[in-house]
Amino acid sequence: MPERRMAKDRRQHLYFAFDDWVSGYTIRKVRLSLGSIKGAEQPLSPRSGEGEGTVQPMPGVFMAIEGPRRCGMYFTSAFGAKIVVLHPREPDITAIPILDVKDRRCIFGPEPNYPSCPIYFPVGEDRLFALDTGKFSVCIWTPDRSGPWVWQELTYPPFARYEVSSYAVQPDGCILVSTKIVAAAAGMAAFIRTAGTATFIFDTKAYLWERYGDWTLPFTGRGHYDLSLEAFVGLSKEPETLGYLYSCTLDSTNPYPECKRSKEKVYNENPAERHVSATLVHMRRGKFCLVECVSIDNVRSDQELTEPGAAGGLLQSSRFMYRLKIFSLRYDKNGDLKLKHCRVRYYSLPHETTSQFIRQDPVAFWL
Repeated sequence: MPERRMAKDRRQHLYFAFDDWVSGYTIRKVRLSLGSIKGAEQPLSPRSGEGEGTVQPMPGVFMAIEGPRRCGMYFTSAFGAKIVVLHPREPDITAIPILDVKDRRCIFGPEPNYPSCPIYFPVGEDRLFALDTGKFSVCIWTPDRSGPWVWQELTYPPFARYEVSSYAVQPDGCILVSTKIVAAAAGMAAFIRTAGTATFIFDTKAYLWERYGDWTLPFTGRGHYDLSLEAFVGLSKEPETLGYLYSCTLDSTNPYPECKRSKEKVYNENPAERHVSATLVHMRRGKFCLVECVSIDNVRSDQELTEPGAAGGLLQSSRFMYRLKIFSLRYDKNGDLKLKHCRVRYYSLPHETTSQFIRQDPVAFWL
């Protein structure tokens, strides 16, 4: 029997951020119901035409927000259906914009201490944890202003921000962070070596860090916990396993996690398209969307993206698109991780988007 679709699923949409506005960013809303894409996956021809392979224009501007461009890493989603923009600002500005995509309004929250290279951990619908270079803090959502709405600095973890390789939030709200520990070789401070790997857990109620094990989550960056698989799912960006999905199951009786890799890559392998960046979005139980930025152009595959001028647009000889691959993820009868019901849709990017922004992973949220 097909899984029943909840009302929440029907109301959710895919939201993208682009730095295509001279004063900052636009938010685009893609109406993408989970059963709306029909037909099998098809390769995209470099020429637009009829059918599913056609590149569609990105929907018009849903909301806009001022801010320094080229900084997609400072966007996150938290506090329910809200997009939080935490760009570094001038010292006399003490608030951050929070975009409520349901009510289509902007409110302002407290600004953290000058982010440098942050990782965000939304927990539940009322807390946002942020790990940065030398700082670890939490902001608690108080919409009724019943308490002080501030960033509270917490005990820094027993590892450095630059050592983080992957992370995820458990169903109980605890945070998992995997690290590749590096240390300077004796007598050779100018060189570093890998000293080991480890995963740490942060109790978001007691605010305590503990070492969880001498292993790492198998994916790169953020992982998503999926209830149907009872596992964390993430995308590998390591050179040897680039484009594969991994699931990771934790068992209290086993000191090491059980990890499985998908049989096929989720990245497009069409030679006419060049991979640029990618973000994995968790939509609901067993349902995911890979947002992959690809390029079809006459430029050599080893040629770097360059900024064509002060306007900050894209190379005129290039076509940059978001390839949306929606799929179900299941274990087959042999217990292997398998993609099913794959559907693909392409969207062209706003032409004024900067190349620095495109190099980063797509800013995409399912809200």
